[in-house]
Amino acid sequence: MSKGNTHDDFEFGNDPEFIEKFYKNIDRVLNDNDFSIIEPTDMGDFDPASDLTIASEESNQGEDLGNGLESALDEELSYGLESALDEDLANGLESVLDEEIDEELGLAHGEEASALEDQLLDDKDEEDNADIEDLSPIESIDETLNDINNSLAKQISEELESLESGEQKVKKKSRMMKVQIGVVIGLVVLLGFTFFLGFTKPGNQLLLKMGINIGGKIWDAWTQDFTNEPPVLVDEDYIEEDDLTSDAVEVDTDDIVWPEHEGYGRQEEGVYNILLLGEEAIGSGTSRGRTDLIIIATLNKNSKSIKLTSLMRDTLVQIPGYRENKLNSAYEKGDVDLLYKTIALNFNIRLDGCILVNFENFEKIIDFMGGLEITLTSSEARYLRNTNYISNPKYRTVVEGTQLMNGNQVLGYSRIRKRKAITGNNNDYGRTDRHRIILNAIFEKNKTKSEVELATIMFKMLPMVKTDIDSKSFEKLLTTFIEMGTMEVEQLRIPADGTFTDNVKARGMDVLIPDFEKNVSILHEFIFGS
Repeated sequence: MSKGNTHDDFEFGNDPEFIEKFYKNIDRVLNDNDFSIIEPTDMGDFDPASDLTIASEESNQGEDLGNGLESALDEELSYGLESALDEDLANGLESVLDEEIDEELGLAHGEEASALEDQLLDDKDEEDNADIEDLSPIESIDETLNDINNSLAKQISEELESLESGEQKVKKKSRMMKVQIGVVIGLVVLLGFTFFLGFTKPGNQLLLKMGINIGGKIWDAWTQDFTNEPPVLVDEDYIEEDDLTSDAVEVDTDDIVWPEHEGYGRQEEGVYNILLLGEEAIGSGTSRGRTDLIIIATLNKNSKSIKLTSLMRDTLVQIPGYRENKLNSAYEKGDVDLLYKTIALNFNIRLDGCILVNFENFEKIIDFMGGLEITLTSSEARYLRNTNYISNPKYRTVVEGTQLMNGNQVLGYSRIRKRKAITGNNNDYGRTDRHRIILNAIFEKNKTKSEVELATIMFKMLPMVKTDIDSKSFEKLLTTFIEMGTMEVEQLRIPADGTFTDNVKARGMDVLIPDFEKNVSILHEFIFGS
């Protein structure tokens, strides 16, 4: 019962008519609202959104039921009690009815909510019990998050590695492409440059210039320099065995007409004079030997001619700073500069450089070239077989006629003095003829060789050569020779025939005394032209 005011003179439970109408009205309200309680027997199909909707509808139905009951009661009260109840009694009855209705509705909703809550708790317990054997819900969530993090880290690492690998492949491919492009460009440039060098006139000139430049560098690096040896302090005469046995007449050197030439001698543009020396150091007594081979090699660009002029070693000449003596002693007494001055003083020729080879290296150079074709007279062949001019006895097998001779044999041939040469000249005249024959044979043998063969010979012979010609001068001489295109060699000997006195001695030495004025004129006309 609800708390409120009551009427002590009226009791509702004692009125049968009221009770009968009260229950009829309750049945009518319930039937009109079709109210039913849903029992949540199957929580497996539980949908929170749907169930909340149903609960809302049920709540609305409860409110409708309450409203219906309240209306029915209002009608009954107004009908059955109008005359018996006052306002306080009606209010008290209304309060009692409200409490009864609230209890009924609360019970219905409470049972329904309790059933729903029990079902939800049962389902949650089942889920928790399924996992509680291993991990608590918090630990399960942490492990799941860790798994997700690890999986993401692994995927990111794999992606980065894939990107890095792809980037490296791209870089490698880019490098390979650059190399391939570089190779192709290099080949194209090389082919183009080769075509330019081989098939165009400017290219040929450039190739020639490059080859000459390389040759100059090799010449400068591989040849020997003349050493600055001190001059011979004692001015001695070298008396040979032939001088002692000679019956030549002694002459007074004061009666000789000596030339008077000043400076370094005559020189003209386009004419290059190189001194070729063959040194014999046997018994010289100094670090330098006597130059028994003395030849002026001339390249005359103006007349496009190559010329060889032999200066006879026994020619009596003035030597600056020394007494008059044989021409071959000037180098021994001083150095190549003293020989330059001696030639300039006596023949008025300025020399542009010098190349010197000693006898030992001369022999090696001939062997490097594969020997020389030399023609011997019967007298020369017999002389070489029976003397030590060919120093190695096993090579003393030469015969009359043309034959291939090695270095040791050619050196012996160049030293013969007591037999006529094939030119008909004897003594030192014949020997200078042989010198020019040898140089001409060298020229003929090598003028048809390829550049590769010539380079091979040059590489072998240059270290055995002494010279004061630098790379620039060598390049200039080589360029002049190539531009001239001359393959013929003209020859001269000084003193010339009919211009000297022989079979005379000066201080016991067998010498030649030239007519210097005539010989200078002949020499200049031969070298420089008329």
